Amino acid sequence: MEVNKAQRLIQLIMLVNERRKFTIQELADECGVSRRTMIRDLTELSELGVPLYSQVGAHGGYRVLREKVLPPISFTEYEAMALFFACQSLRNYKSLPFDNEVNTALQKLMHYLSDDRKSAIERMQERLVFWIPPHDLDLPCLRDLLEAALEQHTVRILYEAKKRSERTIQPLGVYTVNGLWYCRAYCEVVKDMRVFRVDRVKACVPAADSSPRYNPTHYEANIHNWVMRMEERDLVELVVELTPEGVRRCQSEIWLSQSIEVREDGAGVINTQISESYLSWAAHFFLGFGLEAHVHRPVALRGQIVRLVQELSNQYRS
Repeated sequence: MEVNKAQRLIQLIMLVNERRKFTIQELADECGVSRRTMIRDLTELSELGVPLYSQVGAHGGYRVLREKVLPPISFTEYEAMALFFACQSLRNYKSLPFDNEVNTALQKLMHYLSDDRKSAIERMQERLVFWIPPHDLDLPCLRDLLEAALEQHTVRILYEAKKRSERTIQPLGVYTVNGLWYCRAYCEVVKDMRVFRVDRVKACVPAADSSPRYNPTHYEANIHNWVMRMEERDLVELVVELTPEGVRRCQSEIWLSQSIEVREDGAGVINTQISESYLSWAAHFFLGFGLEAHVHRPVALRGQIVRLVQELSNQYRS
C-alpha cells in the first residue's frame, strides 16, 4: 500500500536525521518513490526548515546542517501545559547552555494550543510561579564546560575566586542550584574532584593534551549525587544550634534541609558532616545568620567565625 505524503515526509525526516550523508537515489529507493518525487520531498523539507546542504560531484549528495529536526510529536493539552511551565521556569536564568531555544519552544507550544488552553495558561501564569533567584552574572564558558563534559575532554580554565589562577580540569558535568551554575570536575592542580562556580570561569580552552585524565565511577558520573557532595576522607562533624528563624532559613538550603532536627518549639539543630575544604565557605555562611545560628563543632569552624567577627569589628572601628 502506498504511503501518503504526510507519512512519507515524517519518515524522511527520521531517515535524514539518522545519517550524516545521503544521495537522492538512496532515499528514493528506501522510500519506494521515484527520483523526481524524492527531489520534491527534499525541497519541501527544506522549506519546512530542515537545513539541507547539497554537494555536487561524483561523490556528492546531501547532508543535514546544524541541529536535527524532530518529526511531529503529539501532546495532550495538559502535557503541553506541563512543558510550557517547565520551560518557563528557566526564564530567570541569564545564561543557559542552549541559547534562546527555550523561548522558541514556548512560542511553538503556544501557537498550536487551542484557544481555551491558551486562556488557561494565561490565567495560570497569574497564579503559578516557578521562581529562581535571578543573578546578573555572565557565564561565557557555560556551554564550553558542558561540551567538554559530554565529550570527556580536558580543558584549561582561568578561574577567579579569591585570586586568579589557571587550572587544567576534566569536567564531569554542570548543575544549577538557587540560580547559580556549578561545574564538577577533576582538577589536576589538587589531583582530586572539585566544584567550580561557572560564573568565575573567565576563559576555557582545550588543554594541550585534551585526552581524559580521570575515569569517573558510576557514582561520580551520576549528576544527582553531586550537590555539595563531600569527600569521605576529610569529613568533620558539623553541629549548629538554630533558632526558629534559623531553622526556616536553613530549610531553604538544599545541602542542609535534610540534616535539621526540628524541635516542638520550632528551634532545631544541624547534625551532619562537612568537608574540611568547605569550612571557609561555611564560616561566611553561618556568620550571615547572626544570632539565629550557634556553631558548636567543628572547633576549626568556630575559630574561623571568631576571626571574621574580629576583622569585621576592626573594619567598622576605623
